[in-house]
Amino acid sequence: MSGHGRGGAPGRRPARGESMNVIGVLVHVAPQGLDTARAALAAMDGVEVHAASADGRLVVTATDVAGRFAADSLMAMNHVPHVIGTALVYHACEPDADEPAPRAA
Repeated sequence: MSGHGRGGAPGRRPARGESMNVIGVLVHVAPQGLDTARAALAAMDGVEVHAASADGRLVVTATDVAGRFAADSLMAMNHVPHVIGTALVYHACEPDADEPAPRAA
């Protein structure tokens, strides 16, 4: 599995009319590095930290952004200092926000 969405290459933004990926991730962090890792994750484009526990679990979402698919953000999370591992727990493809919604017949 390439991990780049619909056949995309790393760093390529989905073309107009393609779906946008949204993922939910459980990030396991060494507790002593929780604040550092949380700040680093929150600083990533398209990444939002929703919750954290004192034992080092973070609930995070990522979306496609210019220059990066959500799957690329997931891979980058594994290289953040103090991150022990990540688990993809949710994935959805949504229509491109720039495209008008289809009209009802």
